Amino acid sequence: MPAGSWQTRPPIIVHSLPKSGTHLLLQQVRAVPGGRYLGRFIASSPSISQKTRHPQAIVRRLRSVAPGERVGGHLFHSENLVQTLRERNFVSLFICRDPRDVLISELHYLTEMNRWHRMHGYFKRLPDFSDRLSLALYGMDDRYPECNKRFLPYAGWMKSKGTLVVRYEALIGPDRDDVLREIIARFKIQGGFIPDAESVLSAMNLAGDPSTSHTFREGGIGKWRRGLADQQAEEITECLAPSLSAFGYVD
Repeated sequence: MPAGSWQTRPPIIVHSLPKSGTHLLLQQVRAVPGGRYLGRFIASSPSISQKTRHPQAIVRRLRSVAPGERVGGHLFHSENLVQTLRERNFVSLFICRDPRDVLISELHYLTEMNRWHRMHGYFKRLPDFSDRLSLALYGMDDRYPECNKRFLPYAGWMKSKGTLVVRYEALIGPDRDDVLREIIARFKIQGGFIPDAESVLSAMNLAGDPSTSHTFREGGIGKWRRGLADQQAEEITECLAPSLSAFGYVD
Protein backbone atom coordinates (compact mmCIF):
# COMPACT_ATOMS: atom_id res chain seq x y z
CA MET A 1 0.00 0.00 0.00
CA PRO A 2 1.53 3.38 -0.96
CA ALA A 3 2.81 5.51 1.91
CA GLY A 4 0.29 8.10 2.99
CA SER A 5 -2.75 6.32 1.54
CA TRP A 6 -4.78 6.63 4.74
CA GLN A 7 -3.81 10.30 5.07
CA THR A 8 -4.54 11.35 1.49
CA ARG A 9 -7.50 9.04 0.79
CA PRO A 10 -9.51 8.92 4.00
CA PRO A 11 -12.25 6.29 4.13
CA ILE A 12 -15.71 7.52 5.11
CA ILE A 13 -18.03 5.60 7.44
CA VAL A 14 -21.68 6.54 7.86
CA HIS A 15 -23.11 4.93 10.97
CA SER A 16 -26.13 5.23 13.21
CA LEU A 17 -28.65 3.27 15.16
CA PRO A 18 -30.98 1.46 12.71
CA LYS A 19 -33.76 3.39 10.95
CA SER A 20 -32.04 6.76 11.28
CA GLY A 21 -31.16 7.59 7.67
CA THR A 22 -27.88 5.70 7.25
CA HIS A 23 -28.49 4.75 3.63
CA LEU A 24 -29.54 8.27 2.60
CA LEU A 25 -26.34 9.83 3.93
CA LEU A 26 -24.24 6.97 2.56
CA GLN A 27 -25.66 7.65 -0.92
CA GLN A 28 -24.59 11.27 -0.60
CA VAL A 29 -21.03 10.62 0.60
CA ARG A 30 -20.55 8.14 -2.21
CA ALA A 31 -20.70 11.21 -4.48
CA VAL A 32 -17.59 12.65 -2.82
CA PRO A 33 -14.78 12.13 -5.36
CA GLY A 34 -11.81 9.83 -4.98
CA GLY A 35 -13.62 6.99 -3.26
CA ARG A 36 -15.11 3.60 -3.91
CA TYR A 37 -18.10 1.73 -2.56
CA LEU A 38 -17.94 -2.05 -2.24
CA GLY A 39 -21.29 -2.56 -0.52
CA ARG A 40 -19.69 -3.20 2.87
CA PHE A 41 -21.88 -2.70 5.95
CA ILE A 42 -20.53 -3.28 9.47
CA ALA A 43 -22.99 -3.92 12.31
CA SER A 44 -22.42 -4.56 16.00
CA SER A 45 -25.67 -6.53 16.10
CA PRO A 46 -26.65 -7.93 12.66
CA SER A 47 -30.39 -7.98 12.01
CA ILE A 48 -30.55 -11.66 11.08
CA SER A 49 -28.89 -13.07 14.19
CA GLN A 50 -29.35 -10.16 16.63
CA LYS A 51 -26.24 -11.45 18.37
CA THR A 52 -23.82 -8.78 19.51
CA ARG A 53 -20.40 -9.10 17.93
CA HIS A 54 -17.34 -8.73 20.12
CA PRO A 55 -15.81 -5.24 19.76
CA GLN A 56 -12.56 -6.77 18.50
CA ALA A 57 -14.48 -8.41 15.63
CA ILE A 58 -15.72 -4.94 14.65
CA VAL A 59 -12.18 -3.55 14.96
CA ARG A 60 -10.92 -6.21 12.54
CA ARG A 61 -13.61 -5.31 10.03
CA LEU A 62 -12.78 -1.61 10.28
CA ARG A 63 -9.08 -2.31 9.79
CA SER A 64 -9.88 -4.20 6.61
CA VAL A 65 -11.50 -1.14 5.03
CA ALA A 66 -9.38 0.21 2.18
CA PRO A 67 -8.21 3.82 1.72
CA GLY A 68 -10.96 5.82 0.06
CA GLU A 69 -13.66 3.23 0.72
CA ARG A 70 -17.19 4.34 1.69
CA VAL A 71 -18.81 2.13 4.33
CA GLY A 72 -22.10 1.99 6.22
CA GLY A 73 -22.63 0.67 9.70
CA HIS A 74 -24.54 0.35 12.95
CA LEU A 75 -21.80 0.52 15.58
CA PHE A 76 -22.19 0.42 19.34
CA HIS A 77 -19.95 3.10 20.76
CA SER A 78 -16.71 1.99 22.39
CA GLU A 79 -13.29 3.54 22.92
CA ASN A 80 -11.70 0.70 20.92
CA LEU A 81 -13.73 1.71 17.88
CA VAL A 82 -13.02 5.40 18.43
CA GLN A 83 -9.29 4.65 18.48
CA THR A 84 -9.49 2.46 15.37
CA LEU A 85 -11.37 5.12 13.41
CA ARG A 86 -8.76 7.68 14.44
CA GLU A 87 -5.81 5.44 13.57
CA ARG A 88 -7.21 4.74 10.11
CA ASN A 89 -8.15 8.36 9.49
CA PHE A 90 -11.84 7.56 8.95
CA VAL A 91 -14.17 10.45 8.29
CA SER A 92 -16.69 9.31 10.90
CA LEU A 93 -20.25 10.53 10.31
CA PHE A 94 -22.91 9.58 12.86
CA ILE A 95 -26.46 10.31 11.74
CA CYS A 96 -29.11 10.58 14.43
CA ARG A 97 -32.89 10.94 14.30
CA ASP A 98 -35.66 11.59 16.80
CA PRO A 99 -35.89 8.27 18.72
CA ARG A 100 -39.68 8.40 18.50
CA ASP A 101 -39.54 8.42 14.71
CA VAL A 102 -36.92 5.67 14.90
CA LEU A 103 -39.15 3.52 17.11
CA ILE A 104 -42.23 3.80 14.89
CA SER A 105 -40.15 3.26 11.75
CA GLU A 106 -38.60 0.15 13.32
CA LEU A 107 -42.03 -1.16 14.30
CA HIS A 108 -43.33 -0.96 10.73
CA TYR A 109 -40.05 -2.24 9.29
CA LEU A 110 -40.10 -5.37 11.45
CA THR A 111 -43.80 -5.97 10.88
CA GLU A 112 -44.06 -5.35 7.14
CA MET A 113 -40.65 -5.37 5.46
CA ASN A 114 -37.80 -7.45 6.86
CA ARG A 115 -38.93 -11.09 6.71
CA TRP A 116 -35.40 -12.25 7.60
CA HIS A 117 -35.13 -10.37 10.89
CA ARG A 118 -35.58 -12.73 13.83
CA MET A 119 -38.25 -10.39 15.31
CA HIS A 120 -40.40 -10.26 12.18
CA GLY A 121 -42.47 -13.29 13.14
CA TYR A 122 -43.18 -11.93 16.61
CA PHE A 123 -44.38 -8.56 15.29
CA LYS A 124 -46.33 -10.10 12.42
CA ARG A 125 -48.30 -12.40 14.71
CA LEU A 126 -49.51 -9.64 17.01
CA PRO A 127 -53.17 -8.75 16.34
CA ASP A 128 -53.05 -4.94 16.35
CA PHE A 129 -50.87 -1.86 16.45
CA SER A 130 -51.15 -1.38 20.22
CA ASP A 131 -49.65 -4.81 20.85
CA ARG A 132 -46.82 -4.14 18.40
CA LEU A 133 -46.18 -0.76 20.02
CA SER A 134 -45.90 -2.41 23.43
CA LEU A 135 -43.39 -4.90 22.05
CA ALA A 136 -41.32 -2.11 20.45
CA LEU A 137 -41.32 -0.12 23.69
CA TYR A 138 -40.90 -2.79 26.35
CA GLY A 139 -39.13 -5.51 24.40
CA MET A 140 -39.27 -9.24 24.95
CA ASP A 141 -36.01 -10.67 26.33
CA ASP A 142 -32.26 -10.33 25.77
CA ARG A 143 -32.77 -10.87 22.05
CA TYR A 144 -35.00 -7.81 21.83
CA PRO A 145 -34.70 -5.69 25.01
CA GLU A 146 -36.69 -2.59 25.85
CA CYS A 147 -36.26 0.45 23.60
CA ASN A 148 -33.61 2.36 25.56
CA LYS A 149 -31.39 -0.70 25.90
CA ARG A 150 -31.54 -1.02 22.10
CA PHE A 151 -30.86 2.66 21.39
CA LEU A 152 -28.43 3.86 24.07
CA PRO A 153 -25.42 1.71 23.06
CA TYR A 154 -25.10 4.08 20.08
CA ALA A 155 -25.44 7.32 22.06
CA GLY A 156 -21.75 7.69 22.93
CA TRP A 157 -21.07 8.80 19.36
CA MET A 158 -22.99 12.01 20.06
CA LYS A 159 -20.08 13.29 22.16
CA SER A 160 -17.24 11.36 20.56
CA LYS A 161 -14.32 13.57 19.53
CA GLY A 162 -13.53 13.06 15.88
CA THR A 163 -17.05 12.04 14.87
CA LEU A 164 -19.27 14.52 13.05
CA VAL A 165 -22.89 14.27 14.18
CA VAL A 166 -25.43 14.75 11.37
CA ARG A 167 -29.07 15.21 12.29
CA TYR A 168 -31.49 13.50 9.93
CA GLU A 169 -33.95 16.36 10.33
CA ALA A 170 -31.35 18.84 9.05
CA LEU A 171 -30.27 16.53 6.23
CA ILE A 172 -33.77 16.46 4.72
CA GLY A 173 -34.68 20.03 5.65
CA PRO A 174 -33.83 23.52 4.39
CA ASP A 175 -30.39 23.41 6.06
CA ARG A 176 -29.25 20.40 4.01
CA ASP A 177 -26.62 22.30 2.02
CA ASP A 178 -25.02 23.56 5.22
CA VAL A 179 -24.84 19.99 6.53
CA LEU A 180 -23.27 18.70 3.31
CA ARG A 181 -20.76 21.56 3.24
CA GLU A 182 -19.71 20.65 6.77
CA ILE A 183 -19.10 17.07 5.61
CA ILE A 184 -17.05 18.30 2.65
CA ALA A 185 -15.01 20.51 4.98
CA ARG A 186 -14.34 17.60 7.35
CA PHE A 187 -13.22 15.43 4.43
CA LYS A 188 -10.77 18.14 3.30
CA ILE A 189 -9.41 18.64 6.83
CA GLN A 190 -8.60 14.92 7.00
CA GLY A 191 -6.62 15.03 3.76
CA GLY A 192 -9.25 14.34 1.12
CA PHE A 193 -8.98 16.14 -2.20
CA ILE A 194 -11.95 18.23 -3.30
CA PRO A 195 -11.33 20.00 -6.63
CA ASP A 196 -14.54 22.06 -6.59
CA ALA A 197 -16.62 22.08 -3.41
CA GLU A 198 -19.77 23.48 -5.04
CA SER A 199 -19.74 20.82 -7.77
CA VAL A 200 -19.35 18.14 -5.12
CA LEU A 201 -22.23 19.69 -3.18
CA SER A 202 -24.47 19.47 -6.26
CA ALA A 203 -23.46 15.85 -6.83
CA MET A 204 -24.24 14.95 -3.22
CA ASN A 205 -27.66 16.56 -3.47
CA LEU A 206 -28.47 14.63 -6.63
CA ALA A 207 -27.28 11.35 -5.11
CA GLY A 208 -29.65 11.38 -2.15
CA ASP A 209 -32.69 9.24 -2.97
CA PRO A 210 -33.92 7.36 0.12
CA SER A 211 -36.60 5.48 -1.84
CA THR A 212 -33.91 3.30 -3.43
CA SER A 213 -32.91 1.82 -0.07
CA HIS A 214 -34.26 -1.63 0.78
CA THR A 215 -34.96 -0.37 4.32
CA PHE A 216 -36.92 2.72 3.24
CA ARG A 217 -40.62 2.90 4.02
CA GLU A 218 -41.63 6.54 4.29
CA GLY A 219 -39.16 8.86 6.03
CA GLY A 220 -40.04 12.35 7.19
CA ILE A 221 -39.95 14.34 10.41
CA GLY A 222 -42.35 14.02 13.34
CA LYS A 223 -44.50 11.39 11.65
CA TRP A 224 -44.36 9.22 14.76
CA ARG A 225 -47.40 11.12 16.09
CA ARG A 226 -49.60 10.31 13.10
CA GLY A 227 -52.60 8.14 13.97
CA LEU A 228 -51.68 7.85 17.64
CA ALA A 229 -53.99 8.54 20.54
CA ASP A 230 -52.72 11.19 22.94
CA GLN A 231 -52.13 8.51 25.56
CA GLN A 232 -49.98 6.48 23.17
CA ALA A 233 -47.92 9.55 22.21
CA GLU A 234 -47.35 10.35 25.88
CA GLU A 235 -46.37 6.74 26.60
CA ILE A 236 -43.80 6.76 23.78
CA THR A 237 -42.26 10.03 24.96
CA GLU A 238 -42.18 8.91 28.58
CA CYS A 239 -40.64 5.51 27.80
CA LEU A 240 -38.03 6.99 25.49
CA ALA A 241 -37.04 9.81 27.87
CA PRO A 242 -33.46 8.49 28.41
CA SER A 243 -32.88 8.17 24.66
CA LEU A 244 -34.47 11.52 23.87
CA SER A 245 -32.09 13.14 26.34
CA ALA A 246 -29.01 11.22 25.13
CA PHE A 247 -29.62 12.06 21.46
CA GLY A 248 -30.66 15.66 22.10
CA TYR A 249 -34.37 15.54 21.30
CA VAL A 250 -35.84 16.84 24.55
CA ASP A 251 -38.83 19.06 23.75
